[in-house]
Amino acid sequence: MTTPSDEIRALRDTVGQLADQLTRIGVGPKLMTTPECAEFLGVGKDVMFEWRKSGEGPPYLHITARTLRYDRDAVLEWARSHEVK
Repeated sequence: MTTPSDEIRALRDTVGQLADQLTRIGVGPKLMTTPECAEFLGVGKDVMFEWRKSGEGPPYLHITARTLRYDRDAVLEWARSHEVK
């Protein structure tokens, strides 16, 4: 017999899996951590660090001294600006 708690846990797991799928196809999350942005762009975290240090990488939000976030739309715009035709 399933309890409401079991159903809620199952629903949370399903929502988490769907969120992971959306992230993999570039739909979410809107604000990405450095590892998420690196995965999104297909580069390593060390590349992201070097880009930040040199000012060549995608724009980021400096929220606190230890918290950076990358806006997905700004990252896409930055990546498209590097397209070679």
